[in-house]
Amino acid sequence: MQVIVKKTTELPDDEIIQINILFKEIMAHERDIKIFKDNYLNTPFGYSYHSMLFTDDGKIVGFHSCIPFYYLKDGERFIAALGIDSMVAKEYRDYFHFRDMFMATQDVLKEAGCKLRIGFPNDNSYQVLKKGFKYKDIGSLRTYILPIKIGSIRPLLSWLNPLSTLLANCLVGLSFLSKGNNERSFTYQKEETTFNMIRYKWYGGDYEVVENGKLRYVYKNIVYEGVNGSFLLDYFPKTRTNFEKSIRDIYKREKKHAAVILYIGDLNFNPLSMIAIPKKIEPKHFNFTCLILQDKEFFDEGIYNIRNWDVNLSNYDLL
Repeated sequence: MQVIVKKTTELPDDEIIQINILFKEIMAHERDIKIFKDNYLNTPFGYSYHSMLFTDDGKIVGFHSCIPFYYLKDGERFIAALGIDSMVAKEYRDYFHFRDMFMATQDVLKEAGCKLRIGFPNDNSYQVLKKGFKYKDIGSLRTYILPIKIGSIRPLLSWLNPLSTLLANCLVGLSFLSKGNNERSFTYQKEETTFNMIRYKWYGGDYEVVENGKLRYVYKNIVYEGVNGSFLLDYFPKTRTNFEKSIRDIYKREKKHAAVILYIGDLNFNPLSMIAIPKKIEPKHFNFTCLILQDKEFFDEGIYNIRNWDVNLSNYDLL
């Protein structure tokens, strides 16, 4: 077995095809060469890093990627890499193969000047990252929902659709009372100029970018587990008023088609337009973790507090 790290620009199409076959086997989703390149070439650097596990006969049976971004700490720019798409074929799956791929990319990232690795591991990978690779918790993203047609989520509750639609109308109406124009500040945030130039080219660029006066927000319509949903990814500037206005706008645009509107992130207020799903019954946990690679004195303990981060679905499509 051999682990090799390449940039996206160094991957031939036949290796991308192998990776996509592995992706379909493990993730149960299809993606073609174009989508692969859309996701990994659209970075501030024009490429991502990919660690691949090869068998002796040249077959790719493991894959791990890191996407480099510019982040800001109190306005000072640094490189952080987002770890995604970690997978190993079932017959080769063990801790050591995962470790070898992670450590190989880690060495390359350090050489490239990357200070920090961040990730949103699923529940299975979460314990491996924490115990095996010494990642630390930043926090958990919360899930906020505006249910429009509850029967689309739980078919047995279809008879409650009129009530859920009424509830949605009431919450949207109440949101006009939720006001606050103080813009939230963050210690750690994406460098917006470079980030927004490339982020919404991923997945074929299927995003709605809306400007409404000084408000700018991005959302995406997704059929997720058979349910039509509209997901608010990000909004600017980060004020309470702008959040509520974004949800009202999306509701007006999509209420005929969407069964739910969702936001996944960290809010420092309780919105009136949406309901926060209790952690115990969240359908999916969104763990946010990190590992300092170098220049530790650059960071402080505040890095492990999610309230210091501007983080939501825009950081990565976590679905």
